[in-house]
Amino acid sequence: MILLVTLPATGQQSNTFYLMHHVPQSNLLNPAVQLQCKWFLGIPGLTSSHISYSNTAFTYNDLAGSDSWNIDGVINQMHRVDLFTAEALIHPISVGYRFRSLYFTFNITEKTLAYQTVPKKFAEMALYGNGRFLGETSRFNALRPAGYYQREYSLGVSKVMDNSLILGLRGKLLFGKANLYSNRMKADFTTRENDFNLLLNGDFSINSSFPLTITQDADGNINGITLDEIDLLPMLLNRGNPGFAIDLGAIYQYDDRITLSASLLDVGLVRWGTELNNVNGVGSFEYGGVDPSTVIISIGFIEEIIDSIINAFDVTVSQEPYFSLLPAQLFLGGSYQIKENIALGVVSRNVIFRRKVHSSLTLSANADLADRILATVSWSYLNNSIKNIGAGLAYHGKGFQFHVVSDNLLGFFYPFDTRTINLRAGFNVMFGCPRNKKEKLESESYGPMPRGENCSPTVSPNKRERQLKKAARKIDS
Repeated sequence: MILLVTLPATGQQSNTFYLMHHVPQSNLLNPAVQLQCKWFLGIPGLTSSHISYSNTAFTYNDLAGSDSWNIDGVINQMHRVDLFTAEALIHPISVGYRFRSLYFTFNITEKTLAYQTVPKKFAEMALYGNGRFLGETSRFNALRPAGYYQREYSLGVSKVMDNSLILGLRGKLLFGKANLYSNRMKADFTTRENDFNLLLNGDFSINSSFPLTITQDADGNINGITLDEIDLLPMLLNRGNPGFAIDLGAIYQYDDRITLSASLLDVGLVRWGTELNNVNGVGSFEYGGVDPSTVIISIGFIEEIIDSIINAFDVTVSQEPYFSLLPAQLFLGGSYQIKENIALGVVSRNVIFRRKVHSSLTLSANADLADRILATVSWSYLNNSIKNIGAGLAYHGKGFQFHVVSDNLLGFFYPFDTRTINLRAGFNVMFGCPRNKKEKLESESYGPMPRGENCSPTVSPNKRERQLKKAARKIDS
């Protein structure tokens, strides 16, 4: 289970990437995005891929950047509940097709994602013992891991509704490959003032779909967890864990300068039915803690507490199918065109996980350079940190496009001083792109298009008609 939780797999889809509507894969963050090119094709092995890691608590140097461990400093800057995440995405197949006001997309995505929430009080008790909590009752219900590896087959369509609105919808057929999911994790800790004893009442349920063997002794206590041999090919071809999700998106052209956008992603679930283990436990125990003046940072101390908990709980292990919800994402964005080739943008990203919302904010400036290059610079408030300077670059040549984008370039130069690091990059082949101004204007006649190499700025219907006639006269002459 620990191996699965720590897979190098975050739900930090690039915020900077959200407004780069000229890149085909931006449609994955908002299914309403349309391109002017008739076709695009992501080449297997080269199409857009994404990796990310983040946490809301501390950097490596916050913890171990000096000659000694800075335990007190790290504990003080933790929040009531902190979130640690990691993610890896690749798209073996990515295709888009435009037909008048409709835009169709099809993607196959391999996704690995891991989430872990950690309450501050849990970290304090694990590192210092129970002496700091005399007479208090602490609830650790937020200590809930989740991780999965799954394949997604998605089919999306967007439609220009009128001269100011585009709506998009995408359905996803999911096949889970491996999973760890906690349905509930309830624990009440109380430290008595007279003898410092620690009293625990708990109720937990953890499910997994992974090749594990869990053994129990005669009293029902778990006495062994063995990682079985992983047969990679059957795992990759496994269709015994089906699921479904939907994405919704919208782009609204408020006026000639302001464009608003919104999307809700990954609203769905997976039913897990292979390589199952359900571990359920309920019980209570009393542990004679240590002297409150003693600061304990000891693996042996932690192991002793864990053994006491395990022996006090009534634990059952079964193999029953279960459901897991996906972490949903809500994006809200807006852009303001200050010049013909320069726009300012703002994006709010909100991850909905375990009935809690984890939000971030990104400000960006986008410039169309030499009619082939679109450059983006951004600043983000991510994971309770303001030290995030991002950038993106997309080059559009004849029949191809390359893009690379990150929310935090500083993370690549100072990886031990960052809470967030992510990168998206890829290569696409484009067919049927507008070859001249008249074709660009004709493609725009279906509705509003966000600015970019493949998506020119929206103009009013009357102005567009005048531009079409003028371009036609130039071509005829």
